[in-house]
Amino acid sequence: MNHLSSLLKTSKITLIILFALSIGMLVSCGSKTEFHIGDIVLENGKVLSPEAFAAYEGNEKPVAVIFSTSGGHREESSRVLGVGLNPSQPLEFASKTSKGYITNILANQIIVVAQEYSISEGQYKNDGFFGLQDGRKTWKNVGLYDVNAKKSFVDYPAYDYAVNYGMNNNLKKFKNGWYLPTASEAYELAENLETVQTSFKKCGVTDLQGIVWTSSQNYGAQENEFVVDLLDASVDIGFKEMEYIVYSIYCFAD
Repeated sequence: MNHLSSLLKTSKITLIILFALSIGMLVSCGSKTEFHIGDIVLENGKVLSPEAFAAYEGNEKPVAVIFSTSGGHREESSRVLGVGLNPSQPLEFASKTSKGYITNILANQIIVVAQEYSISEGQYKNDGFFGLQDGRKTWKNVGLYDVNAKKSFVDYPAYDYAVNYGMNNNLKKFKNGWYLPTASEAYELAENLETVQTSFKKCGVTDLQGIVWTSSQNYGAQENEFVVDLLDASVDIGFKEMEYIVYSIYCFAD
């Protein structure tokens, strides 16, 4: 009888432990932040829908708007991407007299699969990209071909603005981790422009607009970098000494 009682007691304890673990798992899963395109991220990391942000009365300022929950265009990953609210003034990617102009950043190369213009929609459509789509390591990749880039941004104004965005805008929680989007990521931003614009308006900042630099090196042409027009989603090639806007982006979940 003592043996049976001991077994029952052990089974009861096991059930209690399993129940507690299951509750813990449910709480953990339930606490995972959900992201939707158009959501607004505050400086403390809180994520609000545009409607919730409109009713928000706290002091935390907005820092980014979510524009993708699947990475770059047709990447189909779980990466959640947000765009910073403050664009740069038009900048060179690299001055014509700099090492950056003649550096072919092979690791950052990308190829547009196909692109055509839809007259009915007034937008460009493409079938995806071959090459590097996740831009988080693109600045580090520059240092593989230009040793000076390991110590200084002086030859790369576009990267300087994008990578140092959090520091220069005093975003304490998001001080590091910002980067220059690839053509794939910038195209995805253009694809969701209307939704993102609505959230930008609620944040009281200037609309997204114009042609922007990307971190995607043109295949086989060291002096060219891909650019994306956010208004019509066209992907084009820009000479590195030309001046375009920079938007910095951040990966909020992977």
